[in-house]
Amino acid sequence: MSASGSGTLIAQTDASFGFATSGQVTDVYIKVGDQVEVGQVLGQLDDTLAQMEYVEAQQALLELYSAASIAAVQQEIGTAQDTEFYAREWLEYLISEDVVEAEENLAIAEQKLANAQAEAKTNPSETADQALKEKEQEQAVTFLSEKLDQAWTYYENVYLFENFAQYETMGRGRNAKQVLVTETDPVTGEEVPDIDEPSIDDIAIARNTLAQARETIRENEIYLEVLKTGVIPEAATGERLTALYEAQLAVENAQDALQDKQLIAPISGTVTSLDLSIGEQVDKDTSSTTSASSATVTLFDLIADEPEDNETSSTITISKLSQPYTLDVYIDEADWTTVAQIGNKVNVTFDLLDGQRFPGTVTLVYPVLSESFEASLVHLIVQLDQRISQDLPAGTGADVEVVGGEVRGAVLVSVDALHETEAGKYAVTVLQNGQQVERKIEIGLQNDTYAEVKSGLEAGEIVVTQ
Repeated sequence: MSASGSGTLIAQTDASFGFATSGQVTDVYIKVGDQVEVGQVLGQLDDTLAQMEYVEAQQALLELYSAASIAAVQQEIGTAQDTEFYAREWLEYLISEDVVEAEENLAIAEQKLANAQAEAKTNPSETADQALKEKEQEQAVTFLSEKLDQAWTYYENVYLFENFAQYETMGRGRNAKQVLVTETDPVTGEEVPDIDEPSIDDIAIARNTLAQARETIRENEIYLEVLKTGVIPEAATGERLTALYEAQLAVENAQDALQDKQLIAPISGTVTSLDLSIGEQVDKDTSSTTSASSATVTLFDLIADEPEDNETSSTITISKLSQPYTLDVYIDEADWTTVAQIGNKVNVTFDLLDGQRFPGTVTLVYPVLSESFEASLVHLIVQLDQRISQDLPAGTGADVEVVGGEVRGAVLVSVDALHETEAGKYAVTVLQNGQQVERKIEIGLQNDTYAEVKSGLEAGEIVVTQ
């Protein structure tokens, strides 16, 4: 049981593409028929402006790594360190050294607790260890919170009086002395010291100045480390880091723009079409496609992407025509149920190789009938089972026999002699002693001409055809 069809030798992979940008062609390095390798430069556009922009971007980036730039950052760190020192001294005066130190210690402990809790979520398997760490940090936070409360109590009861109580001078000359200024407490009516304590705004400004100085130091120290290592840490911030990132991005973009001026081979293969000449003005190619024709073709590979009217045609096609060869094959739709099966064997005879037959296998059956011809046809992909000694060009025609099944030494009967008695049951009329006798038979494989007789008929018997 077999079916015949026509086939065409096709490439395993085709890539049609063009330049990724617009410009004037200055060089074409290949011609139709050339063998090219993936990554090979095939053509060149005028890149004068792109080269200038790339050099400018590189120079701007290198400037950030210059000795003068690094010295400016180091100077900024030194200035910020001075600001930090005096800002901390001022804050210590406003709220006392004990409070400042207690706040910093508590902040460190709270951060350690947060880290321990985050680590516990990340590594839940180490439950006992993590629980111990969390407990230790929680105890530290509780203890340091109490220490901060004590520092604030001392600040309210002692420090404010010692540092911000108001005095006035009484007497003159040698009799002059400092006398504490008092006022009447409006609630209790008692005489209390007049204390000019720091305002909330004064304290907030001092805290903010200290925090800004520390952030400036942190950002610039990270920036210097980035210049040294080339690695930008996650979540790192700062104007200088932003400028560095933008400069690096500008170099990458300029490099990409420069590379776009070259026509690069996306696959290895043979140049099968070329529409490119020196001096020509080309537009950006928006219709580049790559298609595969091997046994691993997916449903998406079966859908051809047609370029829209406003898209530019590709300027070059590379075909990868490697062995064992692959063929596009079409057979009659009537053979869909009999031979159109993946794995069926085929016999291929190429037009250019007279009389030679080559074995192959059906690797793909398209799920829809092809309407490309006058009749609806079944579309198959066939691959030869082995390499052949001759090299053939893509497009070579071939006659293909698809074998749905075969049997050797079988008794055959013409299909014209069969008549169906019921669904799937057959009989033939046999000439026996000059008489026509109907006999039931069992048939096996069948094509348009003959059917295999599995039982009910012997070789040499005469049957009547319709």
